[in-house]
Amino acid sequence: MTQIIKKKLAYGIGALGVIAAVFVLSMGLTYGKLGDSKKNVKLGAAKPPIAQLPPAVEQLSDAFISVAKAVTPAVVQIRVTSTPKAVSVPNGQNSPNDMFKFFFGPDFPFHNFNMQQPRPEVEHALGSGVIVSPDGYIITNNHVVQGADPNGIKVTLLDKRTFEAKLVGRDPTTDVAVIKIKGDNLPYVALGNSDSIHVGEWVVAIGNPLGLDYTVTQGIISALGRNINIIRSTYGIEDFIQTDAAINPGNSGGPLVDLRGEVIGINTAIATNTGAYEGYGFAVPINIAKQVAMELIEHGKVTRPYIGVEIQDVDQTMAKALGMKEAQGVLVQSVQSNSPAEEAGIKAGDVILKFDGQKIEHANELQAIVASKRPGDKVTVEILHDGKTEDKTVTLKERTGEEFAAVSGVESSTANLKSLGLSVQDADKAILSKYGAKNGVLVTDVASGSEAEDRGLQKGDLIVGVDDQPIKSPSELEKIVDAHKPGDALLFRVTTAGKVSEFLALEIPQK
Repeated sequence: MTQIIKKKLAYGIGALGVIAAVFVLSMGLTYGKLGDSKKNVKLGAAKPPIAQLPPAVEQLSDAFISVAKAVTPAVVQIRVTSTPKAVSVPNGQNSPNDMFKFFFGPDFPFHNFNMQQPRPEVEHALGSGVIVSPDGYIITNNHVVQGADPNGIKVTLLDKRTFEAKLVGRDPTTDVAVIKIKGDNLPYVALGNSDSIHVGEWVVAIGNPLGLDYTVTQGIISALGRNINIIRSTYGIEDFIQTDAAINPGNSGGPLVDLRGEVIGINTAIATNTGAYEGYGFAVPINIAKQVAMELIEHGKVTRPYIGVEIQDVDQTMAKALGMKEAQGVLVQSVQSNSPAEEAGIKAGDVILKFDGQKIEHANELQAIVASKRPGDKVTVEILHDGKTEDKTVTLKERTGEEFAAVSGVESSTANLKSLGLSVQDADKAILSKYGAKNGVLVTDVASGSEAEDRGLQKGDLIVGVDDQPIKSPSELEKIVDAHKPGDALLFRVTTAGKVSEFLALEIPQK
């Protein structure tokens, strides 16, 4: 039995071996056939689902391709080396670190200034620029090259050539700078006319965002004449082109280009809460950048004219107080002594409607137009004075250090007027002397959420007049306000403790 069992087991095991061999062979043949069949597999459909694009779409695509090919060779990568000084910044004050965070974002690795370090280390920044002449002049942003060490600016072209660049000059009031590299027959761009562009127009942004070389993005012009308060100067010129073409840290200084391949702006900043692209980018109009660049190249500095007025936008309430049918122009808050405006007969309370034939809607528009002129230019200024339009001839003067001084401040007024949310008191001789005024009443309180607060009035301001009537006592102020009905607007003349005079319009609220 034992032998029979062993023989049966042997036959069984042998049979299993044969079966296993046949199975493995058959599987091998099967896999072999599958492997052979892969040679005949076709991936994807034989034809595209859309046989032919509409001609307009193909033309638009070709336009983007052509712009990228034509302009990218003239776009450069700028690397800046700087050694920050060890300066202790008191708590609560802005440091250069804050400025770099605004432009480049909190997480951008090239900026890590620590003003508290006693031994600051060399830092590196990355930006973009665009070649505007065959001999190597490059326009970029002031904030890209600001603080660069001597011989600390390096420029790399698309073809990988690297140059050491010289700083020609920079203008903080427009955030424009010019650098130069030595070279011949360099690729350079055509400059367009930023005064002729339109909202909705297709544009292309080219630069080196986030360390990614020569990136091209597209979008449209979203708005014109934007003032986003990034140039921290009273005379800062902000008339930005807004675009939704993606602009990120590192794009600064690169070109914003139309579909003709002409540069219409220099990419400068982004509106962001994260430090990266969130849908809004801003560029300096090329007409401003070009003029600044020419001044820097020819003179090494920018010679800028001034007219000598402090201005503010006219809104609907202000227009009503001035007796205007619609809100337009800018209100002259004050006129500097011996300025072109004073010599031309422009007075505080006048409204500038047109400057050199161009209609003015916002204060930054007037600043940009004035900046486009030269000292000595004579311009016609259309103003509204006492309800009548007049033309004044203004001869612009060169702005010197004295005229650079800020003339700013928001003033306020009150006289125990619940409708406006104001409380005032008599101003004695000491107070009037402090404010440099001959008459007025002192604002002692401004109610939260009131018309007075909304219009910018503050505790401590001196109300010196309302609607061209001088105010000498709280009762006079109350009498004037009580004589008006809800919906009427009054024009207050106020002065701050800093002796800055300003007009503010308040509307009596509806009951």
